[in-house]
Amino acid sequence: MSNELILIVDDNEDIRSFVRLVLEPEGYRVIEAADGNVALEKNLSAEPDLIILDLSIGQPDGMDVCRSIRKTSMVPIIILTSHNGEVDEAMCLALGADDFIVKPVGPRILILRVATQMRHKRALQGATGKFLKADGLTLDLGARELSVSGTRLPLTRIEFDFMELLMREPKRVFTREQIIEAIGGSVDFSSDKLIDTHASRIRIKIRDAGGPSVLIAVRGVGFRLMSPDSLKA
Repeated sequence: MSNELILIVDDNEDIRSFVRLVLEPEGYRVIEAADGNVALEKNLSAEPDLIILDLSIGQPDGMDVCRSIRKTSMVPIIILTSHNGEVDEAMCLALGADDFIVKPVGPRILILRVATQMRHKRALQGATGKFLKADGLTLDLGARELSVSGTRLPLTRIEFDFMELLMREPKRVFTREQIIEAIGGSVDFSSDKLIDTHASRIRIKIRDAGGPSVLIAVRGVGFRLMSPDSLKA
C-alpha cells in the first residue's frame, strides 16, 4: 500500500467522493478542495504527492491553479475535466500538467493513470547526480535542468522527459508510442499534434539559446535527437 497523498480539486462533491472511493482502497490518502484558492492553500500546507485538478472550479480556475503551482513545484498534476477539446488539452500540457483525462472516467483507468504518475515521480527522485550530454547539450537529471553551452533553459516536466528519452540514445529513432510512455501518458493522452507541439517548443528554446538543431522528425515513425551526421562520435 502506497500511503501517498493525493489532492483532488473539483467543485462537484460527487466527483471528489468518486475519486476518494476509488483511490483510498488502493492505499492512497485523499484530501479535497472545492475551489482554486483552497487548492493552493492545501498544496502549500499538505504538500501532496499528486494533484487531480478540474478546470471549471470558478476563479482562480484550473489553469490558473496549474500555472501558479508550476512556479514553485513539480508535483504531478492530472487534469480531470469535462472539457474535451484538443486546445484545452494542449494549453494544460503547455502549462505543465502531466496528464489530461476527460470525464467520465472509469475506476480502473483512473487508478492506472495515477499509478503511472506516481511511478514516474519515484523514478525521478532516484535520479540524482547524473548527466546526459550531446553536442553542446547537457541534461542534469538530478536538478532537472537543460543547459545549452552553459546557458540554462526552462523546460516543463513533459519537455524535460521528452529530452531525457532522446538524449539517452541520441542516434536512436523513438516511436511516438515510446515517447508517450516516457512522458507519463497513454496513447489517448497525446495526439500526434500534441507531441509535435512539445517538440516544436523544445526546438525553439534550444535554437534561441544558440544551440544545435534538435528533435528530428522521422516520417511515419517518431523522433531522434539529431541527425547522425551532426552528432559527435
